[in-house]
Amino acid sequence: MRIAALALGLVIVAGACASSGTSSGDQTATARTTASRTNVISTQEIRDSRAANLPDLVRQLRPSWPDPNQVNVVVNNDIMNLGPGEGLNMLRNQPVSTATEIRYLTKSEAQSKWGMRVQLQVIQVITR
Repeated sequence: MRIAALALGLVIVAGACASSGTSSGDQTATARTTASRTNVISTQEIRDSRAANLPDLVRQLRPSWPDPNQVNVVVNNDIMNLGPGEGLNMLRNQPVSTATEIRYLTKSEAQSKWGMRVQLQVIQVITR
């Protein structure tokens, strides 16, 4: 009987320790999920934007992203190894209506995806 009471006590304590005290709907986003969302401009955000071109859209929705003159531009998975300032022109000439998602990748994220030929941060435009 004593062992059963001890076992029951352990189960109750373990259950209390495992509970966070909040339902899943009450939990706030973690730093990781928040960071990943700020590195992506979603289809809905693109649709809701009134920007005339992609550089304006990026500046309006993610002002903390680097200037398009200082990054590599990737359209879908095609790396555009462009000279300084050419990334901005590439983005300006890409119609906003064709973009379904825009991602910002750090240099290390871009290199792990596309290799060492990427020497800058990347703005990736995913199109239809």
